[in-house]
Amino acid sequence: MINKIFENLVYLFYPKNVSAYTEKEKYFETEEYIRLSNIIAGFDTEESKKRHIALINEFEKDYTLKGFRDFSAFDLEDRCTTFCLTIIEEGELYTLSLYTSFLIPYYVVKCQKNMIEMFFSDLEIAQLQKDNIETRKIPDLILEIETIVESKLLYKKFPKEMLGNVIQDVSFQDSDFGYFNLFNAFFNNCII
Repeated sequence: MINKIFENLVYLFYPKNVSAYTEKEKYFETEEYIRLSNIIAGFDTEESKKRHIALINEFEKDYTLKGFRDFSAFDLEDRCTTFCLTIIEEGELYTLSLYTSFLIPYYVVKCQKNMIEMFFSDLEIAQLQKDNIETRKIPDLILEIETIVESKLLYKKFPKEMLGNVIQDVSFQDSDFGYFNLFNAFFNNCII
């Protein structure tokens, strides 16, 4: 049922059966694409900036979360704000990414393990681990991020099991039919 609701919301912003890849002119003239473009362009409002700043201010109050950096790419037509935080836990390098949609009141938090050896030597890793005073583990940090987003923005967590659900008759930018999923529709073009 909820999948059908999300699918119907997708159709408000993306035209059915018009390829963004092979039918660009037609695609750009559809009412759905024009609606999406106007929302993306209109996201740069004072009200949106206030919510954005309120969220950043909440992160600034936390020793670790104040390291969040804004990687939003509105010029690439992202449908969300993107914040990333890199942390080291037990000698491993992780990136926590927070995506907050501005098409729907939902967010996603993603944790990705990186190859620390590509960035730091063994000596540097040991020193970084020694200097790390954060006692919370990644699940606790994610819970803190979720609490802040839900209390400040009144957003809900997007159902994880639905992120990869493909909308077969929709395409956008370089995602042609059969590859465009709910995460792409409401957040950005990353592979999640």
